[in-house]
Amino acid sequence: MADTATQSSDGVLFQTELRPNRSSTPGAIRKLALVLCVALVPAGLVFVYVGAWPVFGFLGLEIVALVTLLNYHHKRSYVIERIAITINELRVERINPWGQRSEWSFKRHWLQVNLDESSQRDCALELRSHGRALVIGAFLAPDERRKVARSLRDALHAEAQSNPTLGQSRPNTFRMV
Repeated sequence: MADTATQSSDGVLFQTELRPNRSSTPGAIRKLALVLCVALVPAGLVFVYVGAWPVFGFLGLEIVALVTLLNYHHKRSYVIERIAITINELRVERINPWGQRSEWSFKRHWLQVNLDESSQRDCALELRSHGRALVIGAFLAPDERRKVARSLRDALHAEAQSNPTLGQSRPNTFRMV
């Protein structure tokens, strides 16, 4: 997560980019596939030698299935969520692993940043305004979601404190859960 809290030329007061943690790279997946082949092909040949030749085919299928699933998992980790706070709104842009973009916009004066911690192990971070809700950071760990929620609340609150007319025109919508 990268935060920027300075005002830019396009009126963005705060922005952050959320990305899932990637534990592997395409090169690491290739190296793992190579190690599996080096280990399992000789084992499969031993089974062929003793007459259990179908085992060799199933070992090959297992390698193909494992590498395919690792590549799929790696590809799915390329989701990006960009959050930007301007004077009037909070914008969320989500780019899925296949490059499709979705955008949402909320009036920042009435925005609630809710963190549902009903479960000990998990929590949901949602932005809510006027009956609309959007869950963000679903791929983050619970501690990371808490940090994002705190950052968003601080950014929204800081702007309201620095601009007294904003603080008078809206009620306190920050809810600590």
